[in-house]
Amino acid sequence: MTQFKLFVTAFMLLITAMTACSPNPTENTAEVVTVEGYAGNFVLIKGHGFSEDKRLNKVNFGNVPAQILRADANSLLVQVPAQKAGTVPVVVAVGDNVSNAMLFAYHSKLVAAK
Repeated sequence: MTQFKLFVTAFMLLITAMTACSPNPTENTAEVVTVEGYAGNFVLIKGHGFSEDKRLNKVNFGNVPAQILRADANSLLVQVPAQKAGTVPVVVAVGDNVSNAMLFAYHSKLVAAK
C-alpha cells in the first residue's frame, strides 16, 4: 500500500506537469518530469482536449500503447503497460494533437524475501 501511495503522489506531479493535447504556447515546456512506477499500475492523466470516446485517445509508454479504461474531456484513466525496465516517454494523442512527452521510469518487480 505504501508503494501505491508513493506512486500516486509521484504521478500527481506528472499530471500537474503534463500538457494535454491542446498545446499552450505561453507555458514553458523545457522542463521534463520523470515519474516512477510499475507495469499494471493505474494512472489518471488530467488535462484538457481529450475525447470522451476512449477509442479516440491514444496513450503510449514508449512504443507500447496503454489500455484506456475511462475517458472524459479533462481526464484519462489508463493502465501502465508491460515494458522492459528503463525510462520511456509517455505521450497522449487525440487525432492530430499530440502532447509533450513526459518520462516514466519502470521499477523492476519486487520479490518477497523468505
